[in-house]
Amino acid sequence: MSSRNGAVKTDTSPLLRSPSARSIRSSFADIGARSQLNNSSFNDHRPAADDDNQSSSFFVMVTGSIESAKSLCTNEQLYCRYTYSYGPDWEVVHGVSMGLSQIARRGIVKSRDARDDDSNVIVWNFPIEISFQSTNPYGWPRLALSIYGFDFLGRDILRGYASLLIPINPGRHTKHLKIFRPVSGGKCQQLLNWLMGTGIEYYDSKMVTKGQGRGVTRVVSEDGMEVKVNLFVTRKDFNSFGFTSQSIQSLE
Repeated sequence: MSSRNGAVKTDTSPLLRSPSARSIRSSFADIGARSQLNNSSFNDHRPAADDDNQSSSFFVMVTGSIESAKSLCTNEQLYCRYTYSYGPDWEVVHGVSMGLSQIARRGIVKSRDARDDDSNVIVWNFPIEISFQSTNPYGWPRLALSIYGFDFLGRDILRGYASLLIPINPGRHTKHLKIFRPVSGGKCQQLLNWLMGTGIEYYDSKMVTKGQGRGVTRVVSEDGMEVKVNLFVTRKDFNSFGFTSQSIQSLE
């Protein structure tokens, strides 16, 4: 605070009182003692670490692609829709559980596979990636494929279904799946469906992966049509639950 003659006048009674160095040291000593006491109490009540930490579930990771389809029809255009079917104890933790590919046209493709050499195939190379979590191998995931095309009027029609059990053994797998489709009972109804472009389809495409209700449906195989699927399967914590590939081979 300045006086009239310009001299600075200091106030000897400060508003904030600083603690002495001795009181600061004693305060830090008290804090350190309390902290050490709390840490010792925490260590006494903390459970001992388990060296054999077991995961609560095992994981199955699947990557790959729906590579191509073979068809005997000329100027064929096809697209594919896929989804998964799995048991109640399974859960998707990563990836996409359903998808729709692009429309591909038939063409000449050279392949290393002897089954595809000099064959007319429709190439999708549609990638798939998903990870499952479960505690029970019952309901092992299955891949359900629905193949669609176009009729002479450009209407979408079903060409067939295919199903694949995800391989149990880890590693790379190449599968060739046969195509089938449901048909109506009478010839007149089949002709009417062909004219109207309303072919018979399953209400749920996952039905091809299950056995319930399949006995009352009539299906026919699509000669010369098959789908090629490439999968790479990885497992984690599978053996820790006491499961082996041989113990569940009956799923295949």
